Amino acid sequence: MAESEPGRPDELVRTLSNWLREAASPTGSLPSGMDATEWAVRRFIASWAEPVRDVVRGIEESIRAAEEALAAGDTETVAMELNAIRQEVGEGLRGELGLYSWDEP
Repeated sequence: MAESEPGRPDELVRTLSNWLREAASPTGSLPSGMDATEWAVRRFIASWAEPVRDVVRGIEESIRAAEEALAAGDTETVAMELNAIRQEVGEGLRGELGLYSWDEP
């Protein structure tokens, strides 16, 4: 594998590669009627879906809290929740999935 570079989702590449190798392995067996590639892709999706769902839930909760604070005129809480959303997107989604452009830190 090539050397890591900013934005490259190396962990996801390794994970999918491992699942594909396992699916193609002559040892072991897949569920009856299951295509090897489909099996690997489903495992791959399952490996990152729950962490991403957790991040999205956190973002949704922060949005709800910011809306309530905005309605109450509590700008300090709104700012705090917006900061939490920014962190969740940056560290949770983009970081978890390697969604940075090559020129972003």
